[in-house]
Amino acid sequence: MGKGTTVGTSFLDGFLRIMVFALIAILVAIPVCIVLELLGVFDALGIF
Repeated sequence: MGKGTTVGTSFLDGFLRIMVFALIAILVAIPVCIVLELLGVFDALGIF
């Protein structure tokens, strides 16, 4: 981090990076799961 950043700013920055990563992971997982469902992968594995 740059000079003059407080502990709170560093904590908030780290938290926001984790939240952005989680959001991107969720947004990628949704279409992947839809495609897997259409291909019948979940039925073959006995999931759902």
